[in-house]
Order: sequence, then C-alpha cells, then structure tokens
Amino acid sequence: MLDPRNLSETTEYLFNCNFFDEAFDPDGNETHQELAEEVLDNNLWQEVFTSWNNYLRSNCTTPETVINFCNLFVYYGGTENPIRNPYDFLGYIFAKVNLDKYWDVAGELLDGIAIAILRRSGEISLTKNPCYQSWKDPKLIKAAEKYKTSTM
Repeated sequence: MLDPRNLSETTEYLFNCNFFDEAFDPDGNETHQELAEEVLDNNLWQEVFTSWNNYLRSNCTTPETVINFCNLFVYYGGTENPIRNPYDFLGYIFAKVNLDKYWDVAGELLDGIAIAILRRSGEISLTKNPCYQSWKDPKLIKAAEKYKTSTM
C-alpha cells in the first residue's frame, strides 16, 4: 500500500490512470479516491497541490491528458481548496486544451473548474458577475497566452 505522505509516489498513482476506464474506481472499490482523501488528510494542501501541479506540467502535454488530469483533479477534491496562483494553474490548462476544438468533450468541465478555483481563491464572485465565462476572462486569456507562446 502506498504511504499517503509520500506525495510523489501517490501523485503518480493517482493521476497515472484513465478516468474513463471502466476498471477505474468501480462502485464499492474506490481505492484512488480513498487514497486521495488520505493524502489530503495527512499533508498540507499547498504541498499536495504543488505535487499535483508538477505532475500536470511534467506529464500532461496533450489535450487528452490534460482533460484526464482535470477530471481526476475534480474527482479527488482539488477544487475544494484555494490555489495561490489560480490564473497560472488554469492558464496552463487552457493553453493546452483548445476549447473551440474540445468544447463538447471538456468545455463545461474546464469552465466549472475555473469557476470553482477562482471563487475559492477569491478572484471572482458569481454574485457580482453571475454571467462569468472563464474563456472570456482577460486574466485567464493572458495566462493561457503566456503558455501558448512559451516552449512550455
């Protein structure tokens, strides 16, 4: 069994899987989700996020792998905690996944992640801006452009 305090090993285990595979965490045997809960219970959120974010940037370079990471990130409760630099994190994701091409597959997922993270981080308020759309957010567009123009 993996030690939830060993973040690099557990992160690899948690994210190196296919969220849509029928064998992934079937009902009654949610081993990945249970381990993610242990990881979150036994470590500081910032350390967990750093490990998960490092995995994203090192291992998720295609739209498909980024979308898979995002599904797992939500499944493991990643959107339940504040992120210090939310636009940088989201900028990488939005740079890798062209919403014009992948809207049907991931548009609602990415918009939902952005809204959850930015609300939790205090960057947006749906009370003040009930029609917020992440793909039109100037700060998010700027953050994504930074990654699109860099060598990533």
